Amino acid sequence: MEPELSTRACRKSWARLIQKIYEVDPLVCPKCSGTMKVIAFIERPDVIKKILKHLGLWYVKRKPQPLAHGPPANQLPLYDDSSGPSADDIIVDPQ
Repeated sequence: MEPELSTRACRKSWARLIQKIYEVDPLVCPKCSGTMKVIAFIERPDVIKKILKHLGLWYVKRKPQPLAHGPPANQLPLYDDSSGPSADDIIVDPQ
C-alpha cells in the first residue's frame, strides 16, 4: 500500500504541474515577484461564476476553431518530371 502524500507534497506537486504546463510559477506574484501561498480552493460552480462575473471574465468570447484547409496554392512545392519518384525508387521489404 502506498503512503498518502502530505498536504505540503500535494501543494508542491500541484505548483510543479501548473508551472510545467503554463510555464509560470503559480506561487510567485506576477506584480511584485513575492511568494504566494494557497489559502483556499473554490469548487462550487455558482461561487466561481459569481467571482468571474464580478471580474468581467465570465462572458469572454472563445476563439473560433480554425477551419481545416490546405496550404495556400502559392506555397505548394513545384515538381517537374526529374524531381518526382520513379519506379526504381520503390523499396520492397523482403520479409
